[in-house]
Amino acid sequence: MDKDHIFFENYAGTWDRDRKENSQQLQFLMQLAHIPQGSSIMDAGCGTGVLIPYLCQAVGETGQVEELDYSKKMLHKAKEKFGHIHNVIFTEANILNCSLAPGQYDGIVALNFYPHIASQFHEFIKRVYTALRPGGMLIIMHDMPRCAVNAIHGDASTEPGLPAVDILETALIGAGFTVVMAMDTEEYYFVKVVKAQSLPYEQYPDDGFARPGTAGEYAARQLHHHDPAQQKMIQNRLARISGHLEAIKRMVQEDRDCSEVLIQLSAVDSALVSVSKVILRNHIDHCIVDAIRENDMEAVENLKRAISTFVK
Repeated sequence: MDKDHIFFENYAGTWDRDRKENSQQLQFLMQLAHIPQGSSIMDAGCGTGVLIPYLCQAVGETGQVEELDYSKKMLHKAKEKFGHIHNVIFTEANILNCSLAPGQYDGIVALNFYPHIASQFHEFIKRVYTALRPGGMLIIMHDMPRCAVNAIHGDASTEPGLPAVDILETALIGAGFTVVMAMDTEEYYFVKVVKAQSLPYEQYPDDGFARPGTAGEYAARQLHHHDPAQQKMIQNRLARISGHLEAIKRMVQEDRDCSEVLIQLSAVDSALVSVSKVILRNHIDHCIVDAIRENDMEAVENLKRAISTFVK
């Protein structure tokens, strides 16, 4: 056993007492997760099964939840509490080396788990990607801020810590995921990504037809190529904007002061204008140059209409 394994075996009996769950926070994080009814979900590094009630509520009677942990005593505690629920199964295994069937899950959720696989994160996301069905989701979340997570798990300069969301997003995008939402707040940390529904356009035969995942006929004709690094940066910015909006929705639900809400909305507005400028500049520098080279005046006219709309 490694030191983490020994730690969890020793503290399984008192874990729930010492690490009291914040039900309101967990409920909110599960709302962000937006897991469809009927889903097959793995709870990776499940511990004593804190998420079981929330996951069961999300997947409903027709779904299934698999609780996976390599700590026998932690898993036993989870079984004691929730072993009576018919659509929950318990698996004693290490996700980094256990057998996972391709396309087995609709979603994999990792609550307060990242630091324990941080040093082998690339292996983790490779295995998760294979185990997810097309369109399946991976959710990495902590019910506390990143600074608190890293304080618990020691000196981030000597041990892998929980990274800023843009760093994590880059690794996940590089593995083939698409970012849906990324939030790094003073209360929690939340990243949701999905596996591609189909092959990227470049992997389809060049037979002249538009493919799933393309942006219509113009993209299908491939008159231009976007810079992958620029695309990743744009995706990351949009994910953070999406997360910021979710935080504002929560502020409104909590009836926070209107001035606070307006300040946050102003920040979102500025962020949207900023990312729009990046897209516009990239479009002029690359797409329009290619369109003019190909004598595609329709693309030029589309740009004029887009600029007119953008500057209104």
